[in-house]
Amino acid sequence: MARALLLVPWIFDFAAYDFWSCPVGLLSLGGLLRGWKWDVDYVDLTDRHHPLVAEHLRERTFHTGKYYAEEVPKPPVLQTIPRRYKRYGLPPDIAADEIAALDRPDVVLLTSRMTYWYPGVREAIGLCRQIWGNIPIILGGTYAPLCWEHARSHSGATLVFRGEAEEALRNLLEQILGWAPCTTADIQPRLANLDTLPYPAWELRRWNKALVVETSRGCPYSCTYCATGRLLPHWRAKSPSRVADEIDYAVGELGAEDIAFADDALLLNAESHFLIWAKEIERRNIRVRFHTPNSLFANMITPQVAEAMRNIGFRTIRVSLETANDSHLEKMNRRIRLKHFREAMKNLRAVGYGPSEIGVYILCGLPGQTRAEVRESIDVAIGEGGTPRLAEFSPIPGTAEWKWAIQATSLPLEEEPLLQNNSIYWWLSGSMTPEELAELKRYALRQSCENPRATDSA
Repeated sequence: MARALLLVPWIFDFAAYDFWSCPVGLLSLGGLLRGWKWDVDYVDLTDRHHPLVAEHLRERTFHTGKYYAEEVPKPPVLQTIPRRYKRYGLPPDIAADEIAALDRPDVVLLTSRMTYWYPGVREAIGLCRQIWGNIPIILGGTYAPLCWEHARSHSGATLVFRGEAEEALRNLLEQILGWAPCTTADIQPRLANLDTLPYPAWELRRWNKALVVETSRGCPYSCTYCATGRLLPHWRAKSPSRVADEIDYAVGELGAEDIAFADDALLLNAESHFLIWAKEIERRNIRVRFHTPNSLFANMITPQVAEAMRNIGFRTIRVSLETANDSHLEKMNRRIRLKHFREAMKNLRAVGYGPSEIGVYILCGLPGQTRAEVRESIDVAIGEGGTPRLAEFSPIPGTAEWKWAIQATSLPLEEEPLLQNNSIYWWLSGSMTPEELAELKRYALRQSCENPRATDSA
C-alpha cells in the first residue's frame, strides 16, 4: 500500500505565536489520499502539544499559546537586527526521532507559510533527506508560489507546486513517482465545487481542541497589499449544509472547543451562505467558540450578521480598518471605507460585543503613511469600541505594493525573502524606526485606558 508523510515545517523568526494554527490545506490532501486507500502519517514540527515539549508550555485563552522555541544564530542578512532569532517548534533531536520512527513514505508533502519562514522549510527537507536520502518531496503552501524561483533553488524539494493542489494531486504524484497514485478514480475533487473535497484529515493531528474550518476560498477584492488574488484567483464557497456538517463533525467527533476560520471573505454573500449555516448551527444546538483571526470585512457586518455571530458563539472578532484615511484606502484599492467600519462597529456593539472581543487591525509603515495617520486610526478604532492591533506592513511578492517597495528601497527583497519579514522590513527600509513603532504602541495602550468605551459593555 502507498504511504505519504504530511509535514509541517519549523518556524524561524524573531516572534511567533499559535493563534489556532492548523494546516487545513495540507490536511485536505491527507483526506484525499486516505480516500485513495493510502497510509498517511502526519508530523507537525511546530506541535506545542507534543508530550516532550508540552510540559514547558501552558494553554492560554481559547487554546492559543506560545510555541516551544530555542534561540539560534541569525542569518548574516539579519545580523544588524538587535533581536533574538529563534527556531519555533520541536528540538531537532526530537523531530528526528519522530520522523525516523515512521515507515519510509513513498512521498513527502510539505506545506509552507510566510515567505520569510523558508529556513524552516529548508531545514525540514534537509532532515527528511538525512533520514531517507533522495526521497520525493513536494512543496506547496504560500512561500512556494509567491517565491517559486527561490523555492526551487533553495528549498531542496523535488517539486515546487504553485496553486491549489487537490485537483492536481493525482498528476503530481504520477509525475514524481512514475506510477498511478490510486485506483479509486471516482474520488477526484473539483475545485469549482468545494463540496467535492474530502473533510480535512484532522484526526491525524495529536490534538484537536482547537482547529481551523474553511468555508470558502478566495476573495472578490484586490487590495494592493494582499496576495490572495494570486494564490486563490476565484472566490468559491462550500454549501451551507457542508459547512454545518464539518463543524458538527469537528465538535461532535473530534471534541473541538474552539474553531477558527481561514477564509479571506467569510461573510461574503451572507444571506445565501453565512446566515444559512449559522442558523443550522443554532438549530443543531452546536456549542463551540468561533474566532476570526483573518479578520472580517466591515461592509459585510450587518445587524443581522452581528446578531447571528453573537447567537452561535463568535468570541474573537477581528475587523480590518487598516487606516482611517479614506484617501489612503482608495489608493490601496480598498472598497471598504471608514463609513463601513463605523457602521460595522455600531452593529457589533448593539449585540453586546466589547473592546476585549473586537480587535481592529491597523497597518503601520504603509508607503506614504505618517505617524499622525496611524494615531488617528488608533483613535478611531478605540472611539468606535474596538482594541487597536498594530500590524507592521511588509511587501508581499506579486502585489501592487511589492512593485512600489522594490523600487523604493535598496534592500534585495526579491533575492532574499528574509527581508520581507513584517518584523523588520519597515525597520531596514527606513519607513519607521523601532522607537517610532514603540511610541505608537504606547499611544494605543494609553488611549485605550483613557477612553470610556474601553470598558466592555458585554
